[in-house]
Amino acid sequence: MAEQASDHGVEPAVNDNLTTEVSPFLRIPGELRNAVYRYALLEEETIKINKHTKPCQPGMLQTNRQLRKESGDIYYQENNFLFGISHFDASIYIEWCKSSPRRRWCKTTAHVSRSQNWANLLVWLEAYWNHECGGIVWSEEGKANADAKAATHLFAMVKKMMQRKSLTWEDAKDFLEDAHAALAEIKPRWAWRSGSADLTASLE
Repeated sequence: MAEQASDHGVEPAVNDNLTTEVSPFLRIPGELRNAVYRYALLEEETIKINKHTKPCQPGMLQTNRQLRKESGDIYYQENNFLFGISHFDASIYIEWCKSSPRRRWCKTTAHVSRSQNWANLLVWLEAYWNHECGGIVWSEEGKANADAKAATHLFAMVKKMMQRKSLTWEDAKDFLEDAHAALAEIKPRWAWRSGSADLTASLE
């Protein structure tokens, strides 16, 4: 008989013909396993990640393949993650997404602060173009200054260009450099490839 999962965690159907080598924990019903995963893995507060704070992966996610799959789905899909990003240096976030496909789609937000850096922003935009990580999505409910909101529009540009299958990253980069030059005409500090940015937004 197959067991049914109520939501994230246990696969929709799991073979009950378990051998004696299988952990006793995996013999209990999927609903109970999910309850254990949630008790052990879900955080009441947002999990913060930046260059100074890198939480270790829970031990439950470092066990056998089935436990890792079941518990990982709950840990990454039901917790909230906040990345602190300075100078548009999203390298920690990019590597975090690339290390596991399901990390790419979990509930993440970013607080972008301090001076901008066009080179760092281009690296982030290229990773977004390559589907390696999420980009900044502006919400009218959020708060941000004009420079920060300009960056969200650049991610929106890239998203639209990604739909044009004939375009390469080099084509997209040329458009972005033109947009950068236009911003520099409006606000000269963009020409210095740095400026003040401050916003908190979703990463999608």
